[in-house]
Amino acid sequence: MVVKLTYFAMPGLGEPIRLMLAVTKTEFEDIRVGKEEWQKLKPTLKLPYLPMVEMDGKTLFQSMAVCRHIARKAGLYGSSEDEALEIDVTVDTLEDMRKHTVSHYYQPDSEERDQGMKKSVDVTIPFFLKLFDKQLEENKGYLVAGKLSWADILFLSHCDYLSSLFHVDILADFPKLKEYQQKIADLPGIKEWLEKRPPTPEDCRIFFS
Repeated sequence: MVVKLTYFAMPGLGEPIRLMLAVTKTEFEDIRVGKEEWQKLKPTLKLPYLPMVEMDGKTLFQSMAVCRHIARKAGLYGSSEDEALEIDVTVDTLEDMRKHTVSHYYQPDSEERDQGMKKSVDVTIPFFLKLFDKQLEENKGYLVAGKLSWADILFLSHCDYLSSLFHVDILADFPKLKEYQQKIADLPGIKEWLEKRPPTPEDCRIFFS
C-alpha cells in the first residue's frame, strides 16, 4: 500500500518526512494542498495539523514523531539507547534552530520582521551551525556515532529549508558542513527526490496569511 503524505506545497515540516521516505526507498504519494484546501480539510482531521501521513494502516500526525517511526523501522535511530538519546538531542537542537528563526520569517512585513530575519541570518543560525560543525568533527563525518541516522536527514532538510526562506546559503561560511550536507543530499533515494521535487514558493507565508 502506497504511503500518502499530505502537506502544504512547500518544504517546511513535510520535507523531513519526504526525505525519510525517499532514503528508505518507500513509495509515497506527495499530496500538496493550498490554503483554501487546508481550511476545508482541517475540521475533518483528528488533529488540526499538517503534515498528515497515512501508512501502516494508520493516520499519523506530528512531523518529528513520524520521522522517528520511519527511522526505527529503517535502522536509522542508532544501535543502542545511548545513540538514540544522542540522536534525540541533536534533533531537538535542530528544531531549536528552526523554531528560533522561522518565527521571524512568518511575521507580516514590518521593520520588526526585517530585524528578526537579519538577526536570524547573522547571529542565531551561525550560533547553531558552530555547534553542529564541532559535532560533525567529533563524530567522523556524521552527527551521531560516526554513521548515518535520521538526525543527518533532518540537518539536510532544515538547512535547505532555512536557506530557501532567507534566500541565502546559510552554510556558505561552514565548508565542512556544506560538504557534509552534499554527502547526505547525494544518498540514493534522496538524490532522486531532490532532482524531481517541486520548487519552493517565493514566499511561503501564502499558506498561513
